[in-house]
Amino acid sequence: MGEDEKQHGEGHVVVVACPTQGHLNPLLQFAKYLAHQGIHVTIPVTFANPDSSSFSHNNNNFPLINLQQVSLLPYSGTEPESSMGLWGRRLASIRLHLVEFLASCDHSVSCIVYDSMMPWILDIAKQFRVSAASFFTQSFAVNAIYYSLYKGCLDIPLGERFVCLDHGFPALRSSDISTFLSDPTKHVTTIEFMTKQFAALDEADWVFINSFDPLEPQESGWIKKQLPFISIGPMIPSIYLNGWLPKDKDYGLSMFEPNNEDSTMKWIDSQEKSSIVYVSFGSLTEAKEELMEEVAWGLKLTNRPFLWVVRESEFHKLPHNFIEDIAEKGLVVKWCSQLQVLTHKSIGCFVTHCGWNSTLEALSLGVPLVVMPQWSDQPTNAKYAEDVWKIGKRVRMEEDGLCRRAEIEICINQVMEGEDCKEIRENLNKWRELAKATMEEGGISNTNINHFVKQILRKTQL
Repeated sequence: MGEDEKQHGEGHVVVVACPTQGHLNPLLQFAKYLAHQGIHVTIPVTFANPDSSSFSHNNNNFPLINLQQVSLLPYSGTEPESSMGLWGRRLASIRLHLVEFLASCDHSVSCIVYDSMMPWILDIAKQFRVSAASFFTQSFAVNAIYYSLYKGCLDIPLGERFVCLDHGFPALRSSDISTFLSDPTKHVTTIEFMTKQFAALDEADWVFINSFDPLEPQESGWIKKQLPFISIGPMIPSIYLNGWLPKDKDYGLSMFEPNNEDSTMKWIDSQEKSSIVYVSFGSLTEAKEELMEEVAWGLKLTNRPFLWVVRESEFHKLPHNFIEDIAEKGLVVKWCSQLQVLTHKSIGCFVTHCGWNSTLEALSLGVPLVVMPQWSDQPTNAKYAEDVWKIGKRVRMEEDGLCRRAEIEICINQVMEGEDCKEIRENLNKWRELAKATMEEGGISNTNINHFVKQILRKTQL
């Protein structure tokens, strides 16, 4: 869409994401598409500094996006706060901030787009008589599983059984579905949290999902018969799909402090085409020390150059003297711009936990995967990556829940130069073109976003 084709109005949308990087990224990207068409967007966040260079850079391009730093409610406990305690305090802080903000807006807000993991925001929207849109950040397949559980159509745990949710769905075993469902008695609270997403969707005005129909045709068709899902993905920066948003190369807000990115990119520049093994397990996954050791030596066994992102909190899990031992072959950093890395010609494959954002990024950018799912939705994403979309290899786990260095080496070599390498790259090219088409003029995801914008502007004018 050209500059002269933008719509300019006074619509105001509040976009609320769960306070994690993986949930913020797609919702922030959606906000950019709204702002590009003249919608004012307010995004409350409970981490990062709004004056950080990453946000300031993007704010120059999207002046209609306003980030509001949410002050965390004080911690009232006497013992060190647990991660779940901090999570609850962040949600409570968002709730209080949102209520106070809406009360002060004098009816200027047209709609609240809220993370589906926070369904209580729908009640706040109704309280202030504001339209509401639920935004699902996981795949159609994962949501089909949780919805089946919510409706009582799925018995867990699966044990040794296979389950096929509907005709055209792949058969799934216990290792292919959420780790929370393999031991439901241990994860009662989490399962309740995940299924509550579907409880009041009929009261929401819109239900968005960060996926696209050609990627999951059976799954999207099935769930759309049950619920009014609207596809608007893949929500990754515009330059990689349709190029409409100027200089939109990254999401624009990070909860992590970047390394010296110049030195990282110089190292990548110095490597041969399609030679580097890029490794990252996301912003939340906490790997066991034994797994970190197997990954480390598996990478070394390949004798290939590698770039491994290890969060500062995980550095102590690396083998003793590992960084010194691999100095001539590999590079370990605390953070990097994943999109910038994945688009580089020197990257040969991506070893990933298979979170949904990382999966969509690799698929949209044409990078072969070696998948090592750890928890939550990752096993389902991994099942689809290997067996349905055929864009990579899944590392097999042993009975103790760990993968071995030899298995890691084999999978990396298979996607880099094995007999399936050509097919994987051909499949990636196909999915990449479909991802682009769905976000281009006339593409279903783009059309759905534009329709939403028109409805918001129409509401504003009434």
